[in-house]
Amino acid sequence: GIVVENLGAIRDDTKTVRAIVAGVPPDLFTLADPLYLGPLAANGAVYALDEWFRQSGLKEESFTHASLSQCRMNGRLYAMPYLVDCQALMWNKDAFKEAGLDPDRPPRTLAELADYAVRLTKKRNGDITRLGLQPLGDMYIINQAFGGKLYDPATGQITPDDPPNIEAMKWYQRLVERMGGYQQVNGFAAGFGQAQGTNNPFFVGQVAMMINGEWNPYWCSRYAPNLRYEVAPLPPLHSGDHDPPATWLGGNMICIPRGAKHPKEAWDLLVWMQSDEAQLMFADAMNNVPNQRRLLKAPQLREGADYRRKFGVFLDIADSPRGGSFPALPVSGLYNNELMTARDLVLAGVKTPEKALRDVRIRVQRELDRYRE
Repeated sequence: GIVVENLGAIRDDTKTVRAIVAGVPPDLFTLADPLYLGPLAANGAVYALDEWFRQSGLKEESFTHASLSQCRMNGRLYAMPYLVDCQALMWNKDAFKEAGLDPDRPPRTLAELADYAVRLTKKRNGDITRLGLQPLGDMYIINQAFGGKLYDPATGQITPDDPPNIEAMKWYQRLVERMGGYQQVNGFAAGFGQAQGTNNPFFVGQVAMMINGEWNPYWCSRYAPNLRYEVAPLPPLHSGDHDPPATWLGGNMICIPRGAKHPKEAWDLLVWMQSDEAQLMFADAMNNVPNQRRLLKAPQLREGADYRRKFGVFLDIADSPRGGSFPALPVSGLYNNELMTARDLVLAGVKTPEKALRDVRIRVQRELDRYRE
């Protein structure tokens, strides 16, 4: 049998990287931040798992959409997923009622979502006391809803200024302007409490809607049991659009480092983690979504406490073919940081969306090309 020794929950990937560089890696490790996968793979620090995957009897089609593709770089598999994250819209029913909106009907389009957010924003003496929509940590799910792409594998080019991404940025820029402007919105959000805890801005009524992940229904049951809220997929760009919902996928991934003493046993553990037993156990304990398609309908994840019904909405959208994920590239971290900076420059009125995103493309593509020289 395999004995698993937990070396402690390292939420700092730099410690793992240092252990690999020092030649004393663990046999396997989870990535707290999936953006590390590309650089690790590009530098030959982790095993490619394709051959083991083929021999294991695991089937590509058993995995939910994008759960394996986010573990790949240049078509090769460098990590295995154990559960995925996805995003949906959550709204405070009492805030809707107070604003004269139907508390049981989410917005039907992104334009309506913006209108709702403006109606739900409250001010006192010109100062914001509640935001209609929690500020977005990143633009990825909105890009996805607009149909934008971040990378073109056929050409090997990054595509931050893909026209739908520019439109998505303009949509968000207008929304922030209408809710009170960048300075005010940012200033108000600076006072938000910790997401995991009783001071989560959604739990305490500082935001009326948020686009966030599947762990929230459980957190809500624990930290804000009296909050009346609902969950639905992000609304589409256009009314009557019957495409599958857009979502953004992240997740937990495990790698086997070069220099591991027991790579074969580590791989056997990763195969077991795709079993029904392991997937349900982890999903139950971590309130994340199984990455094995057959388990998305599992009654034990959906039935019982009310938060499980809401968790079920995330289970329903996790396999959407319109679920995007960040491309694994040697420069993923830089690319992500540049996109965040571009968003802030646009919101602050320093650059237009076109210029900000074009500048990202020029800067990051230059770095990416260096890896290929």
